[in-house]
Amino acid sequence: MNIDWARIPYFEAISRCDLPHIEAVAHRRSFPAGAEIFNEGEACGGFFVLVEGMVRIYRMNAEGRLHTLSLLRPPTTFNEVAAVDGGANPFNAMAVTQVEALVFSHERLLRLMASEPALMSAFVQALAHRNREYIERLEDMTFRSIPSRLAKLFLHETTYADQIAEAPTNLTQEEIAAILGTTREVVGRALRGLLNAGLLRKRGRYVYVVDRQGLELLAETNTMPERLLSR
Repeated sequence: MNIDWARIPYFEAISRCDLPHIEAVAHRRSFPAGAEIFNEGEACGGFFVLVEGMVRIYRMNAEGRLHTLSLLRPPTTFNEVAAVDGGANPFNAMAVTQVEALVFSHERLLRLMASEPALMSAFVQALAHRNREYIERLEDMTFRSIPSRLAKLFLHETTYADQIAEAPTNLTQEEIAAILGTTREVVGRALRGLLNAGLLRKRGRYVYVVDRQGLELLAETNTMPERLLSR
């Protein structure tokens, strides 16, 4: 497995000479498309480094409805919290495509962090950064409309999508819905609204930012620019 460790925050401070030792501690796992990687509430599945493929992180409500939390592409990681505290998995993980991953058990991860101070420091900082992202996303879901969240995504895609795609133009509507905490249908309506307002423009499969100032106003105030409302 070829991994660009420098692109993974937990390992970017680790020296090159220490990486082979870290990689040797992990188990190499393969999952076919559609396979459950682990389930919510089960014993800790470990800390996963996604090397190839796409993984869906999701939860199920009492009625059995699936809610996608994120769609992950490599290089990225998941299940960090359970792997650190040894508790149950906080969500479900499923292989959308054929998946190749490295998995560190709770015990092995703790031993690695004890022997690698740089890894311990990186984990603390990365988890703190992840917590800030979750707080910001919760704030957005509470106080921002879907068009406002969508405008923010196109303006500041790294806030949401650094683990999913290079830019919103490369995201599917399902992936955008997963990021914004809504449904594909709602995203479709909001996207059409921004296109009709002239804030975005679509050429073939790709969507481009046309009016950055208008998007910034929508993202900050939750309100469509007045000049666009009068059209």
